[in-house]
Amino acid sequence: MLSLFRCVLTFRERMQLAWRLVWPAVVLDVIWSTVVYQIYGTIPPKAELLFVIFYLILIAPWLVRRMMRGRYAGFRLLTLVDGKEAPMGYTESFKVMWLLSWRTSVCMLLALFLLSLFGRFLSVQLSSLVPTAEEAPLFNAIGLSLLENGAALVLLPLVMPGMFHKQYQGFRVAAQRL
Repeated sequence: MLSLFRCVLTFRERMQLAWRLVWPAVVLDVIWSTVVYQIYGTIPPKAELLFVIFYLILIAPWLVRRMMRGRYAGFRLLTLVDGKEAPMGYTESFKVMWLLSWRTSVCMLLALFLLSLFGRFLSVQLSSLVPTAEEAPLFNAIGLSLLENGAALVLLPLVMPGMFHKQYQGFRVAAQRL
């Protein structure tokens, strides 16, 4: 069980990788929300769903490939196909993105459950702390993005060892010390 949490990279280095994935997502989400709320005043659910699908299919895999191509002090990331270094393609980046996304989501759901139990224990009404979506839709959209991506920034370094341990179909992701 502990071997799942072992990683060639330190927590700080994994945090650096997480930052590389998260900050563009926040910027794109804030731009999307600002433009849509300034034009329409509210986001129709279908438009929100289109953005999420577009993000999952195109942007997130591109962010993974960008992370893999990045230059880092002390290490480099590799995609290994049959034990030999190869450039990461779309399919590989989608698989890595999917692994990181679902594992982060499970951890986030668990954290939200524990937080809600704690809030219930303290009798805190979170809904009273922020304005409703009708009162401040842009504030809520940007706040939700910051909260979600902030949690991802904290949780991604914890699930990243799984990215290096996983034997994907046809390839592997590895970190090499320089």
